Amino acid sequence: MKTIGTIGIAGAGGIGSNVARYLAQAGVPHIRVADFDRVESSNLNRQFYGVSQVGRPKVKCLKDNLKQIAPEMQIEVVHHRLAAGDSLDIFGDCRLVVEGFDNAAAKKILVEEISAAGIPLVCASGIAGRDMSGVSIRRIADCHIVGDFTTDIEDGALFPPKVGMIAAMMAGIVLDLAEKIK
Repeated sequence: MKTIGTIGIAGAGGIGSNVARYLAQAGVPHIRVADFDRVESSNLNRQFYGVSQVGRPKVKCLKDNLKQIAPEMQIEVVHHRLAAGDSLDIFGDCRLVVEGFDNAAAKKILVEEISAAGIPLVCASGIAGRDMSGVSIRRIADCHIVGDFTTDIEDGALFPPKVGMIAAMMAGIVLDLAEKIK
């Protein structure tokens, strides 16, 4: 794949870890992933981690896992909880940014700060529940949003196939955008 710049990924859970995996499989040369959390056994059904990684920082485990797919890939990791004013420090030089946060406040901070800087975003909204029929893509300015736009984590458990499908759709958007915004 041609040089497309750095792809930022905010959050290394079900969305972020799987988007990163699909990007590695597609040959994306350079990503930066930021997350503060650790791998938990209860999340292994939908996140790109293994049992031996439980308790370790997600970003470090994700880097290890991606290197198994694409040893040549440059993977920068930032083990940090996003706060107001951090988004551009972490992702300001990225070609585009993937949002994969569970926390609505963190999602809002990232979207506002990255959008204000004119950096394209690919986000998720509505990934809970088993119904996958309502998943679609919406675009608002430079922000592409994938999900059913109605469910929230409080509405129901996260269904691994739905999380994977949304992450795959997001990765597809990233690959399309990266080629267009060279």
